[in-house]
Amino acid sequence: MLQIAPRFDYRIECAVVEEKGKVRAVHEDAHLLAPELALFAVADGMGGHAAGEVAARLALEEVRACIAEKSSQRVLDAYVAQPDLETRRQVFARLKRAVEKANARVWRAALGREEWAGMGTTLDVVWLARDHAFVAHAGDGRIYLARSRAVLQLTQDHAQIESLKATGMLSAHSKSYPDRLINALGLSEGVTVDTLFVDLGLGDRLLLCSDGVYSQFTKESELGELLREGTPEHAARRIVDRALESGSDNATALLVQICARLVKRATHDRGLLAADLERARQSTLLAALTLQQVLNALSAAVEVELESGARVPRAVASDLVAYIVLDGVVRLSTARQVGTGALLFPESLVGVSYEGPLPLVEEPSRLLRLRAEDFKEVCSGDPVLAAELYRHLAEHLARVGVQNG
Repeated sequence: MLQIAPRFDYRIECAVVEEKGKVRAVHEDAHLLAPELALFAVADGMGGHAAGEVAARLALEEVRACIAEKSSQRVLDAYVAQPDLETRRQVFARLKRAVEKANARVWRAALGREEWAGMGTTLDVVWLARDHAFVAHAGDGRIYLARSRAVLQLTQDHAQIESLKATGMLSAHSKSYPDRLINALGLSEGVTVDTLFVDLGLGDRLLLCSDGVYSQFTKESELGELLREGTPEHAARRIVDRALESGSDNATALLVQICARLVKRATHDRGLLAADLERARQSTLLAALTLQQVLNALSAAVEVELESGARVPRAVASDLVAYIVLDGVVRLSTARQVGTGALLFPESLVGVSYEGPLPLVEEPSRLLRLRAEDFKEVCSGDPVLAAELYRHLAEHLARVGVQNG
């Protein structure tokens, strides 16, 4: 059934399917489906007996309560009225605060009852506004974005193996290393919260799911095919049923489809900020492309923001990645800094892993992140665009090779 989410430019259609699985006695996943707040979340609890179920429930209750506060709604109103970087960051601050408060609640609850000791939960949250999704992530649940041209894995698992891939200590596609969750709600007094900003358009589908879903798919393309199939209810059911064919863990799939536009906006007031689009077009990858070609190429991109002192990871979501710098300053070496329009790890887009120290963020920076597989998928659907992008990429790599030779 079509629904209206306040402050969001499109009608939406939502569905959630969850199953306990074949082995577990308790269903420790939980979900939040709150279109009246334009808010959606999935939590995957962990702990003995029913403790995981408690952790997931407490986390979602706290997130909902924080976002429903009048102060949070005023922050979203300000963003809708004036979607600049400052109001965008205020929305992220509210979303991050909600997750941190959820972590504190789970942590305190675990300390208060012996049978809940050690409980925790993953958490993935989507908050919609205008034609954008604000995303918060902690743990190893996942959020995917299905588009006509590509299926993007938006979040990176907070697991030991992914940390090693990001720094280049393991291959981006390695699956052999023993995995261990290194961040989730309730594990300590503090929690790391990843945030992402994504443009949305007609036909896009967001999937929030627990690891009992995605871990049963050996190929991302197979999950993508099911995610695009039929109605949201049909797709969610097919995804969970497929996961349970070979898995026994709890499985939850929450799907949000972007439907007909409700709010008409001028071209300069939609999608990427006009200034950001021009910054992206300064990149050698996108130079001289038409506006539509740039938008098509960036359908595989996700905006991330890194603080001063952070290292730029070379692998995210089990894949090599490249970046276009929107603003800020990134140091590549002792003698070289780059800023707006710079292309980082361009070799990732042809499947070659960068060798050397990771770039250092010297000033807070916003970057457009492109996973190699997502870039390839976009190119496979548009041969003309692919020819231009790979030509630009070859010229850039050749020029960099000459400079370094």
